[in-house]
Formats: sequence, structure tokens, C-alpha cells
Amino acid sequence: YDAGDFISTGAVVASLDKEMLEIQVQSAQVQIDGYNQDVKRYNILVKADAIQGVQLEKAELALRSAKLQKQQLQEQIRKATIAAPFSGIVTQKYVEVGTVVGPGVPLLQLTDISRLKLTVNIPESEVQKFKTGNSLQVSVDVLPEKVFTGKVIMIGSKGDAAHNFPVQILIDNSAGLPIKAGMYGMVSQAATDEKEVI
Repeated sequence: YDAGDFISTGAVVASLDKEMLEIQVQSAQVQIDGYNQDVKRYNILVKADAIQGVQLEKAELALRSAKLQKQQLQEQIRKATIAAPFSGIVTQKYVEVGTVVGPGVPLLQLTDISRLKLTVNIPESEVQKFKTGNSLQVSVDVLPEKVFTGKVIMIGSKGDAAHNFPVQILIDNSAGLPIKAGMYGMVSQAATDEKEVI
């Protein structure tokens, strides 16, 4: 995927090289098969009092250990395929095919712009006009003729040094996704007009 591509939920974003892990799984399976045979033999020999029970116990422990090792390898293989957790647009690509990555290294940035949050800083004298769940009209500078409906989803509990309180408004983007992350927008409610970045 490249910047600007749309990715659906569950789509494979990246697949790590798992060839060595698959070989290790095969090796673990060979060990499991061998330990299964040992356990069968030792069971017969213990019943015939030909060997001590401790040898059977050691073989059973080795079998359990090999099965656990195989499970761990299979889990690593499962995690070698990275899927998109939600639908969105690739806004930044950090790696290319063949790049060596480690745990915690970002592969790409995925942005869902079907719903956007507009955060406005409201003066303390106006903040009581905003209630969670209220609908507001939102306009975007680059689309002055279009009005969107937003819904207040959060009113900050702490103001900044200038006694302004953050208010978050959720906006459903329309068909064609005309609003982009980072655009400036304006909220209109009663006597309040505040402009901030979406």
C-alpha cells in the first residue's frame, strides 16, 4: 500500500518473513513424534518393570515441552501477518518491502476520515452553553457553502492558562469524504463562533 490508498478492516497490511519459523515448527513436530514414540515404549517397559518410572516421566515432560514450543512458534507465525484494525486511508508509509523491522516499529499510518473530531477551545464564559450530545453546525474553510452537523462528545474538565476549555465535536464526513484531517473548521451555536483544526 502507498499513501492515499484505502484499506478495509482486516485487509493484510504487511506479512513478515515466516520461512524460518515454519521450518522450526516442522522441527518441533519431529521432536513431538519422537517423544510420543518414547512415551509409548516407556509405558510398556514400566508396566513390565523393565525400567524405572522416572524415565517415563522425563519423556512425558519432554513431550509437553516440545508441544509448548510448537504452540509458541505457531503463535509467532500467526502474528507475522498484520491486518488493518479499521478501514481508512494510508496517510504515511514508514517501511518498504524487504525492510527489517522489530517489535514496536510502525509500518504505516492509517487514518479513518469517515468520522472526524473537531476540538475547539471555548472561553469559560461560554462553555456552559455546550452540553454533551448537543448537535451543532460545523463549516470547513475550504467548503464554505457546505454545512455539516456535529455532535458534542466531550467537554474538558480543565481549562488552559487563558481559561479556555476544550470541547470535542464528532462530525460524520459526507460521501466522497470532502473533509480531511487537519483542515480548519468553525462551529456555530447561539452566540458562539469558534474556529479550530479538525
